[in-house]
Amino acid sequence: MGTSPTDPKSLFDRLIGGCMSVLLASIAIYCAAQIIQSIWPVLVIITGVVALFWIAVIVIRFWLSRRY
Repeated sequence: MGTSPTDPKSLFDRLIGGCMSVLLASIAIYCAAQIIQSIWPVLVIITGVVALFWIAVIVIRFWLSRRY
């Protein structure tokens, strides 16, 4: 009649399923790498600005604590 979910799959079906899984995983990794590559300059600039602001705050607080 038909195959039930408990029936073992053929070797060919498992091979095709594995190949499709590898293909989809590689497409997902490629897309993720492209997204990261496109936003990388913005992330570096934002991180640099935040780091400079943080260093300025630390230096100003240190300078004010030594002055008064």
